[in-house]
Amino acid sequence: MRLYLVVLVIVSIEAKEPASKYCDVVSTDPTKHCYVKETLSTVAHSPNQLSVDKTTNTLFFSFDFGQGEYVPAILHIDSRNLSVLKGVKDAFAIANDPTTGDMYFGGSHGIYRYTPRNKSLQKLNIQNLDIWWLYIKKNIYFIKFPSLSAYYYANRTVKAVPELKGGIVHQFVLDKEDNIFFINGTGLFGVKHGDDKPILLRDHPRFLGIATDNNGYVHVCSEDGIFVVTKMVQKVKKVINVQGVLGLTFDRGNHIIYSDSHEIVRLVPMATENYYDKFRGL
Repeated sequence: MRLYLVVLVIVSIEAKEPASKYCDVVSTDPTKHCYVKETLSTVAHSPNQLSVDKTTNTLFFSFDFGQGEYVPAILHIDSRNLSVLKGVKDAFAIANDPTTGDMYFGGSHGIYRYTPRNKSLQKLNIQNLDIWWLYIKKNIYFIKFPSLSAYYYANRTVKAVPELKGGIVHQFVLDKEDNIFFINGTGLFGVKHGDDKPILLRDHPRFLGIATDNNGYVHVCSEDGIFVVTKMVQKVKKVINVQGVLGLTFDRGNHIIYSDSHEIVRLVPMATENYYDKFRGL
């Protein structure tokens, strides 16, 4: 009965918003001047780790079930249908394998792999793992808790990520050229592929989340906006001015999906000729 009551709380999803001619969010990206906000879900304790299965355009996230236990939720973006995935114990970290569509969940009980096409769930045989962060690209990359050290799993062996060995890492991703980008309490760093020396790209504001879009470009978010990394050396540009962003991902159409303290939002770009800029009083 307890689970049933919690599910009722998080299933309160707003209906799909009608097309609007008003600009909800102004962007500094010259190719996308305006975004309309679509609320995908309203959640009492919004997640800061989101991931999308691009084959079905399905968003996976976790919510705090209470007493530190995180439960995975499945949101079909097109229909807005929301459900809870049973069988995963503590799904704090979530990642998608873009080559297979499989989803991975990590937490205090290790790593689970979920295959959406046949709805199969398997716990990986990796012992003594408490997972803080997951990322999938050829290998299963993860961050251990509480050390916040970065590792990867390959050929049934856990190994430290050489470029990040000895450092504290909150989240990290690989771009389309396999350069590594990571965030921690100091700032945003980049490590060129084949190198082992992190470069501090930006130390302000405090970055809370990191993700790659469908083209392999790295985006980071903070409490006052969303940024894109255009080049390795000091090219971190703020492209969206939106407050309170905790985490982000991208849907099948490469639209930004982000979470704040109470909801999950998708930003849909509009052509200049199709909107009125309400911030200019039009």
